[in-house]
Amino acid sequence: MIIDFRVRLPIAEQFPNIDPNDLSFVPHYMSHYLDLYKTGLEIKLGVNELIEAMDKNGINMSVIQAEWEFGDYKHLNEAVYRLVQQYPDKFFGFCTVHPEHSVDMAKEAREWIGKGMKGVNLQPWAYRMEAHDRRLYPLYEVCNELNVPVTIHTGVNWSLTHSMLYGKPINLDVIACDFPSLKIIASHGGWPWVNEMVAVAWKHKNVYIETGAVSPKYIARPGTGWETFIQYGNSILKEQILYASEWPLLPFERVVAEAEAMPLKDEVKRAYLYENAKRLLGL
Repeated sequence: MIIDFRVRLPIAEQFPNIDPNDLSFVPHYMSHYLDLYKTGLEIKLGVNELIEAMDKNGINMSVIQAEWEFGDYKHLNEAVYRLVQQYPDKFFGFCTVHPEHSVDMAKEAREWIGKGMKGVNLQPWAYRMEAHDRRLYPLYEVCNELNVPVTIHTGVNWSLTHSMLYGKPINLDVIACDFPSLKIIASHGGWPWVNEMVAVAWKHKNVYIETGAVSPKYIARPGTGWETFIQYGNSILKEQILYASEWPLLPFERVVAEAEAMPLKDEVKRAYLYENAKRLLGL
């Protein structure tokens, strides 16, 4: 049993009439991502290809995260919601907001959650905003009240114009101190500040570490900076770690095989791949 906690909305679902040879919709600050993750812009991939890949690799359900990087965030939410409605046995949806473009982020989140979205996804680095910025606190209050998780990009970003400092894990410590019951999910595991990330999760049982867009074979390899994740994920943090791929940046067949080969105890591996996500999503 596997729940993938982070897959990207297929571009074909967001922009159904896009020219495959025209990438002008990608903003300049994301240009370096094109060099590093060319597979992430597979414009031909749609929901049918996503479901086929899930079934082929034993993934029972996936969380589609509306991830604001380009395009209209409202359109992103609508596209994610449409897929969740069409395939309720395959997908959960997380909506997104944008501090500069939203009139009332808390109100928008409440409306989408009322429609059935399971959480909210934030990309503070893309907004040039720290995750503990007080402008986001009304949004956190709504998520806390409605008992839904908020996923927050934590760790490195690859933009050449936006600082990594917006992704420091210590920012989540501030939020968790102010919202001790809010379910906070650190997307991408916090690398290169993994020790800091582990310390925050050890301190706060409401903070979870998700490993999307990171190849599990590197997480398992000594010398890559992930050693404390393996050490403490195998023990005191075993209920706070979440498997994710970030499909299509990393294909399911690669990530699943590498995740199953990770040096985790059998019961921890089950929690990592399925049980922790099941509990967080209220299944």
